[in-house]
Parts: sequence; C-alpha cells; structure tokens
Amino acid sequence: MDCGASPNKPWDADAGSMPEEIFAPRGMIGPEERRCFYWMAKNFLSGSGCVVDAGSFVGASTLCFASGAAAGEHRAFRGRPIVQAYDYFAAVDAYVAEAISKDFRQIAKGESYLDIFEAQTAKYRDLIDAHAGDFLGHRWGGDPVEILFIDVAKTAKLNAHAIGEFFPSLIPGKSVVVHQDYFHCWHPHIHVGMEFFSDEFALLDEHVLFQSRVWRLVKPLSSEKIARMRAYDLDVTERLALLDRLVERSSEHSRPMMEVVRMWQHCIDKDYESAKQDMDRLRRQYDVDGRHELWFKQALAVEQYFKKFS
Repeated sequence: MDCGASPNKPWDADAGSMPEEIFAPRGMIGPEERRCFYWMAKNFLSGSGCVVDAGSFVGASTLCFASGAAAGEHRAFRGRPIVQAYDYFAAVDAYVAEAISKDFRQIAKGESYLDIFEAQTAKYRDLIDAHAGDFLGHRWGGDPVEILFIDVAKTAKLNAHAIGEFFPSLIPGKSVVVHQDYFHCWHPHIHVGMEFFSDEFALLDEHVLFQSRVWRLVKPLSSEKIARMRAYDLDVTERLALLDRLVERSSEHSRPMMEVVRMWQHCIDKDYESAKQDMDRLRRQYDVDGRHELWFKQALAVEQYFKKFS
C-alpha cells in the first residue's frame, strides 16, 4: 500500500449534485465526509452486500449512507434493510452527553438518544436497521459487507471486535472500509490494525476531512490474520514496528500525524522517554512556530501528558 497516494476525490467533483438532506442532520462528521459517504453508497454498492455503520451516534453518517443507497436504487439486501447501524444509543460517555445536550436536549448519563437518531433518519426508516446496546455484545450473521464504516473503535477491544465480526464478510475487489477516527492520534490500535493488513488493502483516500481514511480490500484476508487482530495480542515490538513502517510510508501530508500517533502509543506503553524523543524530533524536523494543524495541537497535548511522568 502506498500511503503517499493522492487519490482523486470524486465526491468533490460531484459536490454540486449532492442532495441538501445529507448536510441537515447534526453529528460529528464533516461536510466532505458526508459527501464521501453519500457518493460511496450511491456508486460502490453493487447488490453484493450491505452497509455497516458501526458507530452511528445521532444518525448523520447513517442518513448519508441511506440517502446514497436510495439514490443508487439499493434499499435492501437479502430481505433486510441495506444499512445496518450500530451504536450504544445511550449517553454512556461524558462527551456524548455534552454534544447531545448542546445540539438537541439535556440528557442524563446513561439516557437513551435512540429517539434522536430515529428522528434524524426518519426519511429512510425502511433502509435502516438500528442495533442498540454494547457493541461488544453484537454478533454479525455473516452477510457480505460492501461498505464498512467504523466510528466505534474508541478502544483496542472495540476495534478488535469490529475486525473479528465484519472483516470475514468483506469482499475482495469490492468492499471498502472507512475509519472515521483515523486522522487523530488517540486510537493507535486503529493504525496498527490497518497497517497489519496493509498487503490486503489499497488506499483510496488518505484523509477525508474531518478525520476519515478510506481503503478498498484488494486481496482475500486470511482467517489467521483476522484471528490475530481479533485477539490483538501484538507485543510492544510488533506494534511499534507497524507504526514505524506506517510513518516511513506516509505522505508529507499525513506523516506528522502518524508520528504523533506513534508518540501516543509510547505513552500508552509507559515509555515516556521515547515519547519525549519523538517530540524533540518533531520540533527539529518541522517548523512548529505558529502552527495550528491538528497534529501539532495533539502533539502538545501528548507532551503535557508525558511531562507528568518525566
């Protein structure tokens, strides 16, 4: 996989023809992500599989996929709605409660927001199955998946579950995978996982604003490799070797963020001296004065973290 690929963005070329409805739902995805998700559902779905929206929150991504699927005349797969949406649909995290209280209504910790999801996606109710509850408790029945959107991988365990449940159902040469949390540093297990499978996936777009990266599966995935990532039993040396390779092969645009990802992995591993060395190297390598990019803001946040242990 060439992480320096600079793919065309067909959803930008078609920006003028995007329906206004995809920009209406509130949520934590950006305008380009909305165009991308709609375009992929409209143009990539072939009838060979469904869409899995793993991490639907209040339905912005779900609406985009459903709207695109409907435009491409794909409303169901094997008798089920074409979009299978997964989320806790309850405010179990403080940032979720804060976002919902700001944009919709006051919500208490643990309270359901499934009603908000349903209201925001009501137009395409017949295209959507909503699966509420702890993602770790859900099991996939094995139907083929053509589009796999992952915004639920906030922990290594959640990421491993997504891989174990859905990667066996991906179709070589057809299926695409989107990680919405890729272009920030806080979940290195995502980067480790996708680099582990780098021989099987081709990069389609390295950075869909705000934070997504998109791949297409080009080679069959072995059950052994999937099992390894489902267990996520890679040791420190293996994880860092994958992150080192990712940094080395990244484009000029992506490399600084991937270096911050590695720096945060050092903190997770409690190797604060290596994290400090990474930060020192970032300061030497890049002109950091006056920078406002996300990677630098997050690098400063990581630095504040490891300084507490230095």
